[in-house]
Amino acid sequence: MTPNKVTFADDSQDCLIEPEVKMKGADGAPRSDLTVDVKPKKRRNSGSDVEISGDENENCRIRFLSVRQKKSKRSLLRVSTSLVNLISPGRHHQKQQQDPDGFKVPCSPSRQPTSPYKPPQPSPAKRRQQVSWVDSFAGGQNANTLSAFSHVDIKRQEAIYELYQGEKDMLEDLANVAKLYRDTLVTLGLMTASDVCTLFGNIDNLIPVHRDLLDRLEAQRKPDGTSMSVGKEILEWTNKLSAYVTFCANQIKAKEIFDEKKNEPALNDFYQRCQASPFSRKLDLWSLLDGARGRFVKYPLLIRSIAKYTLNDREEAENLEQSIKEMETIIQEADEATGLARCEHAKSLLIYLYDDQRVSAIQESQAFVCSGCMKNTKGSKLHVFLFDKVLLVSRSCSQSGKQMYQIYRQPIPTAELLVQDLPDGEVKLGSFRNAFGQGGLTGKNVIRLSFMDTEKGQTHTLIANDEHDKRQWMQAFHKVTSNIVVVPESKNKDKPSS
Repeated sequence: MTPNKVTFADDSQDCLIEPEVKMKGADGAPRSDLTVDVKPKKRRNSGSDVEISGDENENCRIRFLSVRQKKSKRSLLRVSTSLVNLISPGRHHQKQQQDPDGFKVPCSPSRQPTSPYKPPQPSPAKRRQQVSWVDSFAGGQNANTLSAFSHVDIKRQEAIYELYQGEKDMLEDLANVAKLYRDTLVTLGLMTASDVCTLFGNIDNLIPVHRDLLDRLEAQRKPDGTSMSVGKEILEWTNKLSAYVTFCANQIKAKEIFDEKKNEPALNDFYQRCQASPFSRKLDLWSLLDGARGRFVKYPLLIRSIAKYTLNDREEAENLEQSIKEMETIIQEADEATGLARCEHAKSLLIYLYDDQRVSAIQESQAFVCSGCMKNTKGSKLHVFLFDKVLLVSRSCSQSGKQMYQIYRQPIPTAELLVQDLPDGEVKLGSFRNAFGQGGLTGKNVIRLSFMDTEKGQTHTLIANDEHDKRQWMQAFHKVTSNIVVVPESKNKDKPSS
């Protein structure tokens, strides 16, 4: 069969096609109602496709598709796709968001990003004005009268004004602690009622004490701001300071509760919010509570400064001196009560391994002298408790999440205690296991504690942290015993071996 030549209408191209293919049906007769696509044999450098379709009359329709037309269709498709993407809602919305000058449609509430919580900026602290009596007196209409006061009179008025202004500040702090801290903790349920009672103690009894003194001082103030006689009022008020004895003794347990609870997330957040508020003046709760105790022990100094410049009124000076004596007596009572509370608190932290460690001297102790950490010659840390009646050496341990102290060896009563101050370089360090590696090392700041009768218990050779720490320990031992021996330095220590 010879191929037929097909010529197109534009006479621009021609191609060779194969003869018509006759398709037969099931009965063997030829069928012409089928459409057959024939791919032509292309001439070299020819980029045409031919599509041939037949109908019932066996007429032939030929459509030529050139390469240029195919490329034009593809280009048009790309352009149309770009236009669709350009005007699509998503990309159009992104373009509006990127264009700061274009029209912007707000996002729907469900699509708006949620920003993380940021705590508000802390409020500025409420600063108290530090105004002296001279400034307040001269700031009014009394500037001309100030020249009539002598230097001693001005100093006396300054001392009285300092006492007066301090009472106002103290009363404000106690009221804030009681209302904004204590009552809020109870209302929010952040602490149990027993813990709140322990933490704040008898703070309600302190507020009337300071209110009474403030009222007495205000009654003695003249309209121009001067105060002439305050000794009698202060003397009558002094015995009310006895309320501080209970408050100071409770501070030991209060500090323990505060340190134990302050790291809880809810309480920590509450404390931080309160500390950022203006009323706290950037002070935490414990600083406000301990500020009342600091004010209490400062009263003798404040009254003594008034008495120092009271020269011409003998009765006034006697009342002030008597007030100072009574205040010092009450402060001494508070110190004893605090020492006893500290002693009982230290006893509650002890763990006994054996019954023979429960010596009577522990229960008879009424004062807690000091405590601290020292090391033995093997490098192990030991915690030492010194009471007025007994010396205890212990090891630190944890029980139910609370730090406790397990008594190590036998307690030594202070009546039988022997303290030896050893010179540096006399005691060798290291155990038998590492003796070969540390055999040449010697200890410094060494103290030896033992029974006077060495058969009653083992001797403890302890090393203080530094020279200052050793000096502090020796001063504490002098308070409870006189059996202290300073061991002289060995004469053969520095001699070379022959």
